[in-house]
Amino acid sequence: MFPTELDSQWFHNNPDREFRLRRQSPAEFQAWPVPPEPGMAAWCIIRKADGAVEEFALPVGDEMDDYDEELMQLFDQLRDRTT
Repeated sequence: MFPTELDSQWFHNNPDREFRLRRQSPAEFQAWPVPPEPGMAAWCIIRKADGAVEEFALPVGDEMDDYDEELMQLFDQLRDRTT
């Protein structure tokens, strides 16, 4: 997955942020090799420095804090699972 124009605009409007957390659109998560199970929502974290994206799922209704420090830790954990 690649960052969208909306992600670029978000970083432009939030220049102090290094990570963005957002729900994925149906078109984005339909590209997952294994789609999220029923009751799960697709999310992604975008890293501003290089546009890298990590995808994950949470139960519908669950939310996360949107702080760069926490997002960086989760991003790194997600990145490590694929290496």
